[in-house]
Amino acid sequence: MFLDLGTTANRRKFSRLASVVVAALLALPAGAQAEVREMRLRAGTSQSDQHPDYLGLKKLADIVSQKSGGKIKISVAPGATLGTDVQMQANLQAGTQDIMTTSPVTMAGQIPQVSILDLPFVLRSTEEYDRLMDGAVGQKFNELMAEKGWIGLGFTSNGFRQTTSNRKPVTKWEDFQGLKIRAIQNPMYLELFSTLGANPTPLPVSEIYTALETGTVDAQENPLPQIVFMRLFEVQKFLSLTSHSLNSVVMIIGKPSWDKLNDEEKAIIRDASREVTLFKRDLVKTKTGDWLQSVKEAGVKVNDITPEERARFAEKVRPVVEKFGAQLGKDFSDMYFAEVKKVQAASN
Repeated sequence: MFLDLGTTANRRKFSRLASVVVAALLALPAGAQAEVREMRLRAGTSQSDQHPDYLGLKKLADIVSQKSGGKIKISVAPGATLGTDVQMQANLQAGTQDIMTTSPVTMAGQIPQVSILDLPFVLRSTEEYDRLMDGAVGQKFNELMAEKGWIGLGFTSNGFRQTTSNRKPVTKWEDFQGLKIRAIQNPMYLELFSTLGANPTPLPVSEIYTALETGTVDAQENPLPQIVFMRLFEVQKFLSLTSHSLNSVVMIIGKPSWDKLNDEEKAIIRDASREVTLFKRDLVKTKTGDWLQSVKEAGVKVNDITPEERARFAEKVRPVVEKFGAQLGKDFSDMYFAEVKKVQAASN
């Protein structure tokens, strides 16, 4: 049917028809109006291209590409190519980078509360952490990150932090006495190892291998993926499974990048991120045995800590937990430890 717009009557009919169509479109949900646009996003991690953090971002890129029909492409840069964790966090805030994975503890300069996740001998398993971060605690951190310009896409971990040494294995807390250990550049970690009698030396990740090789430090502590993929087993004799704190990880997108997305594009990123969160959690759990075997095959002597000695460790560092927990505010700390008790009661 052809509508002749040459007559006044027909022009009026066309105008009314157009108004009806526009009104109908405006009545649709926002997501139904949105179209996925072609775009390229940049993601980065300070970890190597074999590390679970990098594999998680690559998985995100694959899923997002599939869900967007190839319109949204994400490039992933490993090995701190785009900067250190703190530099990439600033990139996200400025909108010059889009996505990254990072340890929340590296955000402590802007969000002090994240330090609570690293308090020693609080969490007993990665499952407890997962439930904690899928609940009220994770939601609180998402709110705190959003205030600073980061949108949380999912919390995972790289397992518990373990101790390697060239001097002797650690079987009880007294074995830390006099040990020169590389520590994270974070006040809580420095006080933790000082409390155990060690001599903590704050160094960036990039300097750990050389510091161990040259004897600048005797020991270091990291989760198994870092120990394996940084090849620290080449310059260490002992691995002690102290499991003193969990190496938490968060995947984030900068708020400037997030705000440029329409509803449908945000849904694609959100859905893909949840898939990646579950994928990475499972990957770390299933690969832990393989990483441990790699260290053993390299000739490193591995020892565990007895439950009795673990309890002594926890008692020794209790003042550190209480001090740094109190510094983060009573209401916040009370909420956190109450949620920890809930998830631990559920797993007993």
